[in-house]
Amino acid sequence: MKQLDVLKNYAKAVAIGAYDHHSPGLFGKHDNVRRLWEDRFNRNVMSHFLSPLVIQKQDEGTDLRVMDLGCGAGEGLGILTSLPQTPPTLDAQVKNVLDYQDIGHYKGVDISPAMIEKAATLHADHPQTKFEVADLNEGLPIAVGEPAYDIYFSSYGALSHLNDRSLARVIGDICDHIGDKAIFVGDFLGRYSYEWPRYWGESAGKQSTTMNTYSMSYIYPPDARGEIEVERFEIRYWGGEEFDQFIHAVAESKGVKISRRRLCDRSILVGRHMNTREFNPEAPPIRAAINSLHEINCRTDLSQLIFKYNPHPDHPHINRFFSNFQDAWNAVVYACIEALDQWRNPHKLLAEPQAGYPPVVQDAIRTIRNVVRTAPTLCFEDPRANLVEPQLAYLLRNLEWNFQQGLGTAHGLLVVYEFSK
Repeated sequence: MKQLDVLKNYAKAVAIGAYDHHSPGLFGKHDNVRRLWEDRFNRNVMSHFLSPLVIQKQDEGTDLRVMDLGCGAGEGLGILTSLPQTPPTLDAQVKNVLDYQDIGHYKGVDISPAMIEKAATLHADHPQTKFEVADLNEGLPIAVGEPAYDIYFSSYGALSHLNDRSLARVIGDICDHIGDKAIFVGDFLGRYSYEWPRYWGESAGKQSTTMNTYSMSYIYPPDARGEIEVERFEIRYWGGEEFDQFIHAVAESKGVKISRRRLCDRSILVGRHMNTREFNPEAPPIRAAINSLHEINCRTDLSQLIFKYNPHPDHPHINRFFSNFQDAWNAVVYACIEALDQWRNPHKLLAEPQAGYPPVVQDAIRTIRNVVRTAPTLCFEDPRANLVEPQLAYLLRNLEWNFQQGLGTAHGLLVVYEFSK
């Protein structure tokens, strides 16, 4: 399916409000996982690498210029202006890396007129923003004499809509357009997500460069999916190593120096299609369970969080990763289940975790046991739903952030590179 056909999906999504920031936390584009896991993961990663650039621009007294590739409704601008400068503490206010006034010019481009119109409406109060319709298959939309940008940025799989030739053209155009240096932040769909083992390929060195089917059925409420014709279109899925080789080859062909800053796996077990099971009928609906953990006054069946990995016959290195992650994840879930069973015997919750667990797992088990032990003494309407379960969610999120290796084993592969002349 041609990329332009995807516009029908965008238009219908806008019409029914699927892009509304006030969507319920259990489903929709802005569910709890999106707000409390994925957005914060992106912010934490990007803040580390963009903060020095922002400080440099401020010291020089020059404007920061940002181009958002596949900007959608301009949500990336919200991410960029809410990057945490330092981890918040109990006695310090949260400070952001940059605010709207720190951006001299922001240009968002997208193939969808509906998204561009919505973005322009949402950011009408920020005169430094500009949104325009552009097809990245035709290269980077740069006018003659247009100044270079400091950050070339994309979010939430926007660049996975491009095939290898189109993506190489965009990256090559960035190499041609940069000044002395620039930061490139790319977001792609991970090849090795448990949402779609059928797309993993035969072996680590023989991945297919072809596009494979994808859909955005998840943006609709579950009860509406059967009533709406959901378009399916072609997407490029990437492993971390294969993308690193790809972008280095493009940059070197342009004579531009490139430095990899970070490859990150985002949403390892909580990708959108873990819920729909559209591409893997064996995928457990863990995203739905995590959304429930974060919901106020909503108790979750914790057994829905247990992950049982089905090894892939052709990818032993990916199998090792998922096996280790499964053991860590399930250990924390089972520890919470057991602690809730033992809450009337608080002395049993003081026991030390098994010595064989990694330190991050041991810390998580100690924490959840302590939360359950102290929860009955705190004034919560429902201490399990409103204290224990959200804490379990954050502990599982911490496991994802600490175990990920940038292999492409998650829904999203977030990459950060620095280009320099």
